[in-house]
Amino acid sequence: MLKTCVYCGRIHDASINCPDKARALKKQEEIKSGRRRNRDDKADRYRHTGEWKHTREHVLHRDRRLCLCCLAGLEGTQTQFETRALSVHHIVPLNEDYSLRSDEENLITVCAYHHEACEGGAIGRDVQRELVEKSIEGTLMRECVNRTANAGAKISPRC
Repeated sequence: MLKTCVYCGRIHDASINCPDKARALKKQEEIKSGRRRNRDDKADRYRHTGEWKHTREHVLHRDRRLCLCCLAGLEGTQTQFETRALSVHHIVPLNEDYSLRSDEENLITVCAYHHEACEGGAIGRDVQRELVEKSIEGTLMRECVNRTANAGAKISPRC
């Protein structure tokens, strides 16, 4: 039976152990034991402010509540118009440059799979910035529509 994996976000057979499971369990154990901090306190406090909630909502609206990485067809894309489990990711993390916390050019909408890829460095910051720039200009959606139309597929009304 196929199920969505809570550790990597991909779809696997339920009887298969995901390789990401061991990593996730190890991370949880390190957090519980105090060897690793879960989040930076200042950054965590910011995520509960009205400013962040407003900025986050604005970025989700700007990106049409779609994962920009999926829309661009980056590695790991399973659904081009991914709207589930979205989060707004800081390209330059808060602990590196707190002053960019509300800079919309430093924020990108991503699904759970691509969020992990961005956090882990599999998707470079330059690629993330390019996607944000295209989203702001509106060219990313046009490229998506053209790619879909050239492939002969029906275009979703969300486009």
